[in-house]
Amino acid sequence: MPNVLDIVKAAFSRELVRHVASRLGEAESSVGRAVGGIVPMVLCGLVNQSGSGASQAVFNLSRQAWLGTHYNVNTTTGVLGVLGSGFASGNSLVQGHDVLEKLFGTGSRVLVEPISAFAGIRAESADTLLKLVGTVLPALMGQYAASRRLQASGLASELAAIKGPVRAMLPAGLQGLVGLLWLGGLATGLKPTTAPPRTLTSVVRERVGSTVEWTVRRSSMLVVLVGGMVMLCFVLAGTAAGNEAPVRPAAVQLPATAVSLEMEADAGPRPLATKELGLF
Repeated sequence: MPNVLDIVKAAFSRELVRHVASRLGEAESSVGRAVGGIVPMVLCGLVNQSGSGASQAVFNLSRQAWLGTHYNVNTTTGVLGVLGSGFASGNSLVQGHDVLEKLFGTGSRVLVEPISAFAGIRAESADTLLKLVGTVLPALMGQYAASRRLQASGLASELAAIKGPVRAMLPAGLQGLVGLLWLGGLATGLKPTTAPPRTLTSVVRERVGSTVEWTVRRSSMLVVLVGGMVMLCFVLAGTAAGNEAPVRPAAVQLPATAVSLEMEADAGPRPLATKELGLF
């Protein structure tokens, strides 16, 4: 019995690549190169998310994608039907953008230019292929789980079993892009919560905001510390001044004659003796 990776390889066959290249007006080899990079990249996102505690979310996403395509996506005719549905609201191909947003925290916008440069195709063609794979791959997972009556845990086990081969399928020219998506903070994961996905702009803002907040806190602490030290110096200086004994002027010792003269001056004029008046 074929496993989930066999189903994926059969769906994105050379026959499908030839038909898609004809519709897009691109060289078959270039479209094959693009599909060969996009498929393992998106599949790697599903595998990683399923193994990081979001297996139920991956299962729900896959089931919704399968029910929303209205096509048998494990056949070339079914995949071409998804491609032919176009980008109008409510059509199957529109799901691809939402899947990329949920898997990587960004839609196809960030991925278009690297895929275009890697495969040598137009940006419009790269965008179409990204959305096509983003629609068909989860739908394949949902169809596979339904055909085998798998629940979230069963699908997670199937995805975990192909983790190594999927990583080996990823072309060297796109490994840097995948590393940026996961290590750079763009990939937030399919969590059970309803938290909005983080974008590159929000990540930068958060990091800058945390840096500014840390700088402000450090500056405030320095101001408080310096102010405390200054106040402590003033208190210590005041305490030292208060402990000093008051200085009293030293007593002046006057000669005896000077003391007598000073006392006489204080007592007023002395009455003259009789002899001094010449009366006797």
